[in-house]
Order: sequence, then structure tokens, then C-alpha cells
Amino acid sequence: MMPQGLRPAGNLFETIVSALVILVALAFLVFVYKQTGTGHFGSYSLTLRMPSAAGLDVGKDVRVGGVKVGSISHLSLDRKDFSAIVQFDMRDDLLLPADSTAAITSTPLGDVYLVINPGHAVRKVSPGGVLMQPGARRLAPAAGT
Repeated sequence: MMPQGLRPAGNLFETIVSALVILVALAFLVFVYKQTGTGHFGSYSLTLRMPSAAGLDVGKDVRVGGVKVGSISHLSLDRKDFSAIVQFDMRDDLLLPADSTAAITSTPLGDVYLVINPGHAVRKVSPGGVLMQPGARRLAPAAGT
């Protein structure tokens, strides 16, 4: 008979539970990578005015050079000139040059996304800033600011 509190090494149940815990942790890491596209968590918001946001929806990808760097967070309509106002969240380790442009494009299978074409300006668009399209009218400050 074994003394109380002692048990044989290599308990099969503990080994199976430990393996399941490791598998769940790995599955979570894969999930995070797939959801963020990079495994990167931090982001900041930018606003973009476009003549049309046809095909874009909240949650659609924002890509630079074919790589997902963010997602669409809000779409609205400017009631004065009927242009689309697109807000998107962008990885906080990337700052776009101020002369960057944006366009809506799609994959061969029809998945629509916003592509950012980085410019070459030294000045960067700051977090919370507005990415201006050529010929676009500047956004008026929000009420109360």
C-alpha cells in the first residue's frame, strides 16, 4: 500500500490534460493571428473621404502592399456633398505619409477591400487624422470640438 499523498509518476490523466491545455493555447495563438492578420494588437483610427464607398462594409480589410494592416470601423455619408466618410483602424506601428492615397479594389473572387497607396511625403498622417484624397474637400470639425 502506498502512503497518502504519493502517487505513481506519469499519471496518464495528467498527461492528457496537459496536452489539451497546450493545444488550446496554440489554437488561441492561431486564432489571434488570423483575426488580426499579423498578430499585432495596437491600432489607431484614421478618416478618409471618398466619392463612393461602394462595396466596403465595416470589418473589411485595409491593405498596404497586399498586406492587411487594418480594417474598416465606420462608414457614413456627408450630407452636404454626399461623399463617403470612411473610418478605419490601422496598426499603430505604421504611420502613413501625408500624400498617401486610397482606392477600393477586390480579389479575383470578389472580396472587396480598401488599398492604401503610400506616398513619399516626409510629413505623416497622425493618429486620428484625415487621409486626404486628391481633390477631396476637407472634413469640417465635428460638432463640439
